[in-house]
Amino acid sequence: MQKNKRLVEIVNTLQQIEKANKMLAFHLRFEQPDRNAIENFQRLKDSFLHQLAVLLEEYEVQVKLPVAA
Repeated sequence: MQKNKRLVEIVNTLQQIEKANKMLAFHLRFEQPDRNAIENFQRLKDSFLHQLAVLLEEYEVQVKLPVAA
């Protein structure tokens, strides 16, 4: 993949992680949060984090992701 396309994909992935974080924060604010929504957004975020780690490998950057409980 071209470097420019790779960089755009990295930025897009970071933006998706940011959106997932905002949605997680939104759902966690409720007195009785929707656990299903929280779990879904957490899985989505985890998926984007994995995608980011793969994209960064080309730049010899290793990302250590937390192990899911």
